[in-house]
Amino acid sequence: MVIDGEEQPNSLFKLVKSTQENTNPNNKIKFSDNSSCIQGYDVKVFAPKKADGPSSFTLNTATKHIILTAETHNFPTAVAPFPGATTGTGGRIRDIQATGRGAHVVAGTAGYSLVSQYPRL
Repeated sequence: MVIDGEEQPNSLFKLVKSTQENTNPNNKIKFSDNSSCIQGYDVKVFAPKKADGPSSFTLNTATKHIILTAETHNFPTAVAPFPGATTGTGGRIRDIQATGRGAHVVAGTAGYSLVSQYPRL
């Protein structure tokens, strides 16, 4: 990686992972499986009484942590405009579901960062 004409000693991926050297105590998973996890909250969950067959449902309380992930490549839009561009959306869903013991996707966001090659006028 070259910034302002100077070759950097670390790759972008190594720079992202190095942020975990000074992590916050609320961090539950430190950048694993392309995701991180911070302390969540106790919430009410509607779940089956038995997981191994048909059953009625019950209302329980469970701690649900917050998973953060970013797809940094092949992401021209949140909705793929052409075949092969879906790793943005699909990659984020896959990464969240593979974090820790598995997770549920509740919401997704899309952000764009542009760097101008032209000086301000």
